[in-house]
Amino acid sequence: MHFKHRLRDATLAGLAAFVAVICLSYLKSWAHFMVLSAPLGATLVLLLLLPSAPLSRPKHVILGHLLTTSLAVLGLEFLPDPMLGLATCFGLGITLMVLTDTLHPPAGANPILIYLSGAHLPPMDFILPTLAGTLFMVAFASLYHKAFTHRRYPFAPKTSSSAGNAAPASPGQATSTKKSSQ
Repeated sequence: MHFKHRLRDATLAGLAAFVAVICLSYLKSWAHFMVLSAPLGATLVLLLLLPSAPLSRPKHVILGHLLTTSLAVLGLEFLPDPMLGLATCFGLGITLMVLTDTLHPPAGANPILIYLSGAHLPPMDFILPTLAGTLFMVAFASLYHKAFTHRRYPFAPKTSSSAGNAAPASPGQATSTKKSSQ
């Protein structure tokens, strides 16, 4: 990629990130809860600059964040020891994101953020901001890509357009097909 294209893409993504943070800051004053966090900032980087990555799909973003936030909220209730609770929630969060096919690396930081905050708030004071923030990020990424990359986010996975391009199931199958046609 030429430098001028990289410069354009980097500048657009930087300006979009600026606008997203401003919008989330206004949302905080309107909704009266903090929507922006470091993990959501990392999510925005992925959505703007690596939108076709499997871990940038809306399912991974929204459910990965909700899963790890919910685990941390439960952890605060049942594992108040910071070291044991944080380690348990962090490890369990990764395990469950993999098992539920919702792996999103920035979401892994939610238990760390919640435990280190030391805040003992009602569960919904953690979960609602996470939900609002992730929904906003996905919607913002959709608008950004439609306006500036002229592609629809989330990007659809690539599929083969015709059956003729499909690879044989196994090497043995290809040779048996050739023999039967002779």
